[in-house]
Amino acid sequence: MTQSGSTHETASPHDGVVPSRAPALLWETMTTEPGVSVSILDEQGTVLFFNAETLRIFFGDNQPGDIRGKTLKELGFPSVWIEERLNLFRAMKADPKPRLMRTVWNGHQQFSWVRLIPPDSPAEQTSFMVVTRRIPAGDESNRLHSSETAVIESGVIRLGELDVLTPRELEVLTLLGHGMSIKDIAESLNRSVKTVERHRESIGAKLRLSKAVVLADLAREAGLTLNDSTKRRV
Repeated sequence: MTQSGSTHETASPHDGVVPSRAPALLWETMTTEPGVSVSILDEQGTVLFFNAETLRIFFGDNQPGDIRGKTLKELGFPSVWIEERLNLFRAMKADPKPRLMRTVWNGHQQFSWVRLIPPDSPAEQTSFMVVTRRIPAGDESNRLHSSETAVIESGVIRLGELDVLTPRELEVLTLLGHGMSIKDIAESLNRSVKTVERHRESIGAKLRLSKAVVLADLAREAGLTLNDSTKRRV
């Protein structure tokens, strides 16, 4: 279909034809969406592209020139964390279906969609686009966990300010974030109410937060599960 002799295709909302500028607009929208980290890495873990949210979430005060073209190892990421992701890349070369990974990074629950980008020629390396969002515990997180796509659980965890807590204190904080009362937490962990209260007081003292509601909000932001308390800390 043409307009006034032009060869530019126009599309109705239903005919399946994508307007010519749509891919560029979609890419621009995705890479500038607040709260959405977009990065592209090669199969060795070299950072080829990243947006501003990637810089904020993963690299703190670093400048873009300090990151582009560097490997994850050169950027100081923990070796076990790197190997987990490189193993995922290797698996996706054999089976290129998208993967969804959950991790806790600097005290925030994050979900990352990983998609394989096929090389343009046999001489080029395969690359991978990683789209990450911080999603606190709640309805959206629950939907991802219950979706048809299996969520890969990272075996390592970076707790940020929560790293001062013991595994038992993390369990208590997790259940506070789930809205449980002290009594219910005591029953769930098979501990006395007094013991759980001591744990809560210790958590508050270590984090310099006294109100239970604030602790619960912190736990929801981290999206903690009971399994997280047993993961390797990095």
